[in-house]
Amino acid sequence: MRGDNFRVLFVDMPISIKGFVGYDPADDYYTIYINSRHSQSQWLITYFHELKHIENGDFLNKGLNVGYLELIAH
Repeated sequence: MRGDNFRVLFVDMPISIKGFVGYDPADDYYTIYINSRHSQSQWLITYFHELKHIENGDFLNKGLNVGYLELIAH
C-alpha cells in the first residue's frame, strides 16, 4: 500500500454501517468511507479497521465474500 493511493470520505450512512472500502483496480486506488453519524472515537476505530483490509490485500482475494474476509481478518 502506498500513502498516495487512498483517500477518506465521511458520508452520512445508516447508523448500522460503520464504514467500508471501495477499490478501483484500474487506478489501484482505494476510498475509505466512514459513517459521519458515528463518534470521533468510532471514526478512528473504523479507519484503522478499513486500512487493515487494504494492507492485507483483501481486495485481491477475488471470489471471497465479505463475511468470510471479516472472519479471517479478525
